[in-house]
Amino acid sequence: MLALKRRRMSRICPGFLTVCLLLAAFCSAPALAESQQEILFFPSIDTFDSFDESDSAEIDNFQRASLDLLYTYSGDRVRFLGEYLWSSNEAELERLKAGWQARDNTMLWLGRYHATAKHWTTEYHHGQFLQTSITRPSLEEWEDESGPTPSHVTGLSLEYDHERDDESAVSFAFSAGLTARFEGDELVAFDLLDPHSGHGPGLNFKVAYRPDFLSPLQFGFLSAWHEISVVSGSSPSLTDLDEITQWTVGGFVDWRWNDLRLISSVVYFDNVLDYVDEDVSDSFWLSYVQFEYEFGDDFTFFGRTDNGFEEDNSPYLRLLPAFIAHRHMLGLRWDVANFHSLTVEAADTSQQGEGLDYDNFKEIRLQWSAVFP
Repeated sequence: MLALKRRRMSRICPGFLTVCLLLAAFCSAPALAESQQEILFFPSIDTFDSFDESDSAEIDNFQRASLDLLYTYSGDRVRFLGEYLWSSNEAELERLKAGWQARDNTMLWLGRYHATAKHWTTEYHHGQFLQTSITRPSLEEWEDESGPTPSHVTGLSLEYDHERDDESAVSFAFSAGLTARFEGDELVAFDLLDPHSGHGPGLNFKVAYRPDFLSPLQFGFLSAWHEISVVSGSSPSLTDLDEITQWTVGGFVDWRWNDLRLISSVVYFDNVLDYVDEDVSDSFWLSYVQFEYEFGDDFTFFGRTDNGFEEDNSPYLRLLPAFIAHRHMLGLRWDVANFHSLTVEAADTSQQGEGLDYDNFKEIRLQWSAVFP
């Protein structure tokens, strides 16, 4: 796996640098003098320790450093966005997309972007400083972190905000493109620099209601369909498996009452595993509920539970041994300065594991995160 990620780094780095140079040259042209550009750096350092492990658990403790670089350009009607992530164990072009504002409140995007039907992902992306907790909900985890659904799509995306007379708004987002394939024991996103990599199509949809057009408070509905191709020879567990058809439908809420905030999502999964000799149907629910309470000027207490229903014997989830099946977590974040934070998080966690029994362990995490400039 490490060798595979190194190969990805060697392919992506030159391409990313070329794209940056082209964007810089384009955006510095005199005709675009009225444009706005911004570069943000999101560094973070994490430490992880586990204890009270079950007999079957083999959990590696680690220290990880990462840097997320985000570049945005905004012209009269043209938008560009690029995001590149470096960390201790990977380097990857996360997003690269160009947008056209067709009319007020309507944007059309082309490129690689985060899957529309994932609220946490589209809210926080890769910037650790932006999210309160250190860990992400297992439902919203990235492909290379044993996420259960594709997190990246390469194709077309349409976003539309309808502002109502009472100043509330209904937002629609739809995307269509190439998503992830299943290789080894994880999903692998489509590689912009390897267009013949055999990825299948996918559709994503999200609709959200906000009581105020400019307010972050919202709730809504989301759904996705993915045709996930499988590299059968990459793992014994994938032998004779040709394709996975995945359909998801669910809802989310992101609400605040004074100093108390609730972020939650519930999603139903319907999977069909297409083997050479038979099709295996599989359905279950995954959910998370996270509460956050701000006290004082700089502290936030938070907790989250990640749970499922009818997922215990899922044939699909058994293909993801590192998937976090259950997590019950508490944490505290201290905003040391305007753009720095220290966070501690403790959890009781169950990992999917190789067989029918979960790998259980307790964990504690510490993180420093920031944003510059």
